[in-house]
Amino acid sequence: MCELLAPAGDEASFYAAVHSGTDAVYLGLTDFSARRAAANFSLENLKEHIDYAHALGVRVHVALNTLIKEDELARFFENVAAAWNAGADALIIQDIFLGKRIKELYPEIVLHLSTQAGVCNLYGARMAKRCGFSRVILARETPMESIVSIAKEIETEVFVQGALCTCFSGQCYLSAFIGGNSGNRGLCKQPCRKKYKADRAGFETLSYKLSLSDLCMGEDVKKLAEAGVASFKIEGRMRSAAYVGAAVNYYRDILDGREGGRAAFSDLKRAYNRGDYTKGYAFGQDKALLSSDIQGHKGEKVGVIAKCGAGKFAFVRSSYAPSDGDGFKIIRGDAGAQTEIGGGGYSSAFPKAAGGFYLPANAKYREGDGVFLTLDVSLSARVSARRRAVPISVSVSISEGKPPRAEVKGRFGVREYTAGFACERAKTMDLSRDEIANCFQKTDGYPFEVSFKEICIEGAPFAVKSALNAFRRDVYADVFRTLAGERKPLAALSFEKNTGALPVPPFQNAVIGDDFSFAEKSARKIGAAVLAPKNYRDSEDIQKFLNISEYYAWHKWLYLPAFMTDADIAAASDCLSLFDGVYAEGAWAAELCRERGLKLFAGTGFNLFNSVSLSVLAEEQSLTAAAVSKELSSTESSALQNVFRLAGGAVKVMELGHCLFGRQCGSCDRRAAYTLTDEQGRAFPLRRYESSVCRFELFNCARLAPRAEAYPLFDLRTLSDEEKCAALAGERTGKITAGLADSGVL
Repeated sequence: MCELLAPAGDEASFYAAVHSGTDAVYLGLTDFSARRAAANFSLENLKEHIDYAHALGVRVHVALNTLIKEDELARFFENVAAAWNAGADALIIQDIFLGKRIKELYPEIVLHLSTQAGVCNLYGARMAKRCGFSRVILARETPMESIVSIAKEIETEVFVQGALCTCFSGQCYLSAFIGGNSGNRGLCKQPCRKKYKADRAGFETLSYKLSLSDLCMGEDVKKLAEAGVASFKIEGRMRSAAYVGAAVNYYRDILDGREGGRAAFSDLKRAYNRGDYTKGYAFGQDKALLSSDIQGHKGEKVGVIAKCGAGKFAFVRSSYAPSDGDGFKIIRGDAGAQTEIGGGGYSSAFPKAAGGFYLPANAKYREGDGVFLTLDVSLSARVSARRRAVPISVSVSISEGKPPRAEVKGRFGVREYTAGFACERAKTMDLSRDEIANCFQKTDGYPFEVSFKEICIEGAPFAVKSALNAFRRDVYADVFRTLAGERKPLAALSFEKNTGALPVPPFQNAVIGDDFSFAEKSARKIGAAVLAPKNYRDSEDIQKFLNISEYYAWHKWLYLPAFMTDADIAAASDCLSLFDGVYAEGAWAAELCRERGLKLFAGTGFNLFNSVSLSVLAEEQSLTAAAVSKELSSTESSALQNVFRLAGGAVKVMELGHCLFGRQCGSCDRRAAYTLTDEQGRAFPLRRYESSVCRFELFNCARLAPRAEAYPLFDLRTLSDEEKCAALAGERTGKITAGLADSGVL
């Protein structure tokens, strides 16, 4: 059976998910959650929610899926132990190396590798398995052929509903460099949801060029089940309880073969719908992938503006019967060319009319404008009213002169109870079957559905109601504890930090570039040259780099981005042996190097944040050098020794999984460089390269100001030859930024 996994960003969403029929929920704590803006759960109330879920047979996965700074390590490990002791069925971790250390310290803990780790190929799956993870939550960009092969390697979890990130998970630094709020730390400000324009014909107008539609796989989840996927994940810890309940109900209908169909999908659209949905990457990039017109929730179309004169109200022709508090958006145009005109709420105090309803007028409205329902009050009420209960069969025996006895049968088996008091002989009125049934019908807030096998009364017994109620409460409390289960607490471990030191690198500096012909003009000698090819299948261009490398006798490395599918790796495989090793942005490359006998230079995309992760990585025999995350300040990374730090040049802030130009390959000008400009006029270089398909990388609008580092790393992609030489020489030219070296991220 495939697991349906629902989000719980707060208590209301938790109960909506559980009572709507989910198999499992995932939630975050107030610390170390990738959705820090959600209400989340505290260590104090976590156990009561886990117990409630377990009583109903629902599993709970706790997300501790942010990057962890050095001074947070002790508190992080405390949270790990506390969450597991509270009964969590699995912990979701982003840092694969930190996860490996957790598994070594606490072998009994079940670990799931977060989508932020970017597993999208077989090497990532094998790496996760080797590090002790039981499940990988696949990157949303993973193609179906890789999903099939990965599912044979390790248990997989795949997103089927909810928001799609513009950037490949774990590799987005745009929010961090624009405002210091890290998506890797749960505080993304979503700059990808803003308007941009591109310097390409047909794309010069400001629109939501980076924003993607919401994912909705619908009936295609059955194809994922056939592919061997174990868990279907609904995204949305920042969304309403109504959305969670609607999404769970929709997929429950599909998975169980229930007749829900159009009504369930309608509820889902009304709860949250950005861009009318896309099938996502697993089934190819469909035309609905980009959501460039309307940003945010657009709801479901329920009518059109029929009359919008000079009066106070506009008439909406519709078969929908609104409720007080319903919310609407007015949208003009068809999909692909829509504009949001306005909106408003409905009140029963508005005028009544046959064939529709009235909304407050707006001078911008025109006849024919679409009316979209974005807040359905009745949906919220229906979700709140859902209840799920555990069936239990109760037998009660009451005899005068004896203690009351109860027997409870359920999925746990049979449990018998005896009260701590004896019934007296009734002086006036003895206990009736109805009184006993009424007493045990009360469930004291526990999710039980009570039926009675038998109620046996002998003689003329009498018991004080308060005593009988107390007996019932004790019985049901024990039944609940039995259903919830108990866990043996983890042994307390004293946390010891690691030195965080690597062996001294065999070169003093490293330079990333796609063209090294500038080298003869540079006054600085390059220690390690990292080639980021413009085309991984262009053997002529790669050979040109190798020839230059022979002349300068520098260490030569092949750049591997974090987002590489199995097809991308195959495209690069022929040239791997021509280099001294690979400079990689994804942790999956550690497994590639181990299996193929290659040397590894762990890049900034490994997101090394602390000494524990670095020490675990250092255990990889293939490791030659490593760079710390570009989100760490110099002070925060001071505990990490013999590591490279970004010290100048361009700053890659996004690794894109899709084509910003809608895969209009026939009319594509196939330029290597473009520019995205935002509403503030900031220009972001956009680099195109080819592997198995075209890929795009977005760079910060300002280059990094040169910094003196013991082991400096320079990224010279997007720079001219003169700018490259200046960056290596430590000259401050053009628009520059201090980056995050001084401040770090929140």
